[in-house]
Formats: sequence, C-alpha cells, structure tokens
Amino acid sequence: MRYNSPATQLAIVATTVILATGTRRLLENYLMQWAPQNENLGFNRYLPAGITACFSGFIGIFLVNLIGFRYIFIFYTITNIIYASSIYVIYQYGSTSFHSGAMILAIIGYYPSRVATLVIVLAYPAEKWKSRALAAFLIIEYLAGTLGDIITVGSLGHSSASQRYGYAVAYLCVSCFVPFVALGIAPSHQIVRNNGVYLLSPETNFKTEIRETAKLFKTRHLLLLLPYMYSYPMLFALANMELPDSALILMFDGGKILILFMGLFLDVRWASRRTRGLVTFALLLILFAISLGTTTAVRVYKYDLTGIDLNWPQDKIKSFVVDAVTTQQRPLLKAVLFFAGIVTGMIEMFGYWVMGTLTNDLKSSARFVGIYHSAMAIGGLVGFQVGKNVGVFHPATVGYYTATALTVLSFILLFFVIRRIPETNNWSLGSIAGGRELSDTASDKSTEI
Repeated sequence: MRYNSPATQLAIVATTVILATGTRRLLENYLMQWAPQNENLGFNRYLPAGITACFSGFIGIFLVNLIGFRYIFIFYTITNIIYASSIYVIYQYGSTSFHSGAMILAIIGYYPSRVATLVIVLAYPAEKWKSRALAAFLIIEYLAGTLGDIITVGSLGHSSASQRYGYAVAYLCVSCFVPFVALGIAPSHQIVRNNGVYLLSPETNFKTEIRETAKLFKTRHLLLLLPYMYSYPMLFALANMELPDSALILMFDGGKILILFMGLFLDVRWASRRTRGLVTFALLLILFAISLGTTTAVRVYKYDLTGIDLNWPQDKIKSFVVDAVTTQQRPLLKAVLFFAGIVTGMIEMFGYWVMGTLTNDLKSSARFVGIYHSAMAIGGLVGFQVGKNVGVFHPATVGYYTATALTVLSFILLFFVIRRIPETNNWSLGSIAGGRELSDTASDKSTEI
C-alpha cells in the first residue's frame, strides 16, 4: 500500500482515533467514577464544556481547510495528553482545578479532530466503500463508549482508588504515544488514488473561508438540513433517559452499532443512489416512529411510587424513581433504549451520508461537517438546559413535544434534499450555491480508492 493512498491514510487515522478517542471513552467515566447518563455528559458535569462544544465545529472548519489534518490531530493528541495528565493529578495530588481547564481544552481539540475525521471518511474512500467506512469510524466511538460504560457501571463501589490510579497512569502513557502515530497523516493535497487522480482540495485562505461558510447559509440544501442537524439531539436530551445497569447500556449502544448494516445497505448498488437514500430514509422514519412511541409510553406510564418521601434529597428521589421504572417496566425500557440507540446512530450517519452525496470537494465537506457538528451540540445543549430540572422518566413536557414536532418537520425538509441527490459527486457546493442544477449523468473521475 502506498503511503499517500486513501486506504493507508484511513488506516493511520483509524489507529489515531482508536488510541486517542477510543481509549478516552473506554476509561474516562471509570477513572472519574461518573455513571453514564446520556450522550452529553460534558453538559452535565461542566456547562462551559458544553458551550465550548457548540463553537468547536465552526473552529474545525477553519482548522481543516487552513491548517490541515496532520496538525489538527497532533494538537488533539496533545490536548488528550493534558487531559490524561489532569486525571493523573487528581489521583496523585487530589486537585481538580487543573481538570476543569483540561476538559475544555480537550473538547477544543476533540471536535475539530472529529470534523477532520469525518471529512476524511467522506472524501477519501471510493464511492462503493464510503458508507461502510463512515459506519466503521462511528462504531469505533460507539463501541469504546459501550465498553467504557459497562466497565464503569460494573465497577461502581467495587474498584479501589489504587486500581483506578494504575489505569490513569496507563491512560497517560498511551496518550503520550499517540502524537507519533498522528505524524503519519499526510496533507490532503498529496493524496493520490489508484487511478492517478489527486484528491479535490482547492487552495483557500481565511477570508475565503469566512465568505464560503457564510454563503452556505444561503443555499437551500443547508437551510433544509439545519433543522435535521439540530432537532433530534435536542429531543434526545429532553427525553432525559437513564442507563442504570450494563444490560440497558448494551441495549442502547448495541442499537447504535447496527448502523454497520445501514452502511452496507447504502453501499450495495442494487438501485440508484437517490433510491437507496429514499428507501433508507423510509426505514429511518419507521424506526423513529417506533422509538418515539416507546419513549412516550415509558414516560406516561403511571408507576407505583409508594414509599417515596418528598423530603428525601434529590439524588435519593431520583434513584428511587429509576429503580421503580427499571423494575416495573423493564421490557418496555429495553425496547426504548434499543430503538433510541438505532435511531441515534442512523440519524447521525445518514446526515453525513447525505452531505457526502452533495460534494466531493474536501473544503466544502469540511464546512458542512463543521456546521453539522455545532448544530448538533447546540441542539443537545439547549435540550439539556430546558429539561435539566425535569425529573427522570417524568411525564412528557411541552419542551419534549415541541422538540418532537421540530424533529418531524426536519424529516419533511430532509426529504426534499434526498430527492435532489445526484448519482455522482462531480459537483461542488460552490456550483450548487451558484444556482447550477444537480446532474444524474455527470461523470465522477475519482471513484477509485
């Protein structure tokens, strides 16, 4: 395999992601003894971290297009070292002040690296591998998070501080090694496919990036996609579901891992790309309806809360309610979390897949992915802030139904984008913004990996 081939570079990026993001998701909650609660733990623990996440997607656009992938990943791996060091400091010296700042710095490093990862996954693979590559990279995070959550829940009250200290040292050692792997990531303009075609990556500058990113907000494609980017993360946060034990964690995270089958379905050329998108979209709607129905059912069910004392501390009341729900409606709760996991994974992956059908221009992909990241973070943060004072498994609120309506509306708008999906990627978002029509017959000269 050539060093500057897409396949080699994807392997190097995957190794970096596994060692950095995967290791962190595997050990973070265990080391800090935070029980997993939802997809936005940073919003629970430290609000400035959530606010930082909302801007980091936009920061990622400029970093990807102006600085390049290698330096983004090196910076991310260095922030990961600092974050691992902050955990080590907690165990060694008992100080948490360093950790708060390190968490924000780690998020500033993580989100641009995730933007960079997804841009690479959208731009580098051949058309017939694109969806499966996208699913594989998302599963790296999902699987590491699943195992990390199971380790955390299984160890609560059982692991000693000395054991966790040992893992903290190991985490720091692994983190110190990852920057050397990231050094192997080549600049995008050096990537050459097997057919000799270079990756489409035009020159740009800071002024151009501001202009082109602002121009995206005038295109009908982005305007139609924005509600889709924003609404479901808000709805998920407002659902305020708990994952109190390993079995329920497996139901939720296992559902997300099933996006691999979605990747296969979208890649196999049994029909035109637009048709595959529409069929997948119909399947997503069916699964979303099931997920919404089961989630609403578990929230409106009248649970037997005999024995609860409203004078108890809030944490004790919350624990009592969670125990009651998981005991009285466990089969329904398993269904809720399983379908929520499937829909969460499908919505994120399908959004990226749609973006990948609109352009093979790396710079344009970065702008779309960065906006998508920030929109999801904003939706999750708003949903958490609106629903943070609502009890777990509380009957559905106005905010919950509003977010549901917005999500349904976003699906309707997404349909009009899918209908415009071209059969090939020989069109940039610049040409779309300029009013040129998408073509089903345009030739794609860079489809081989």
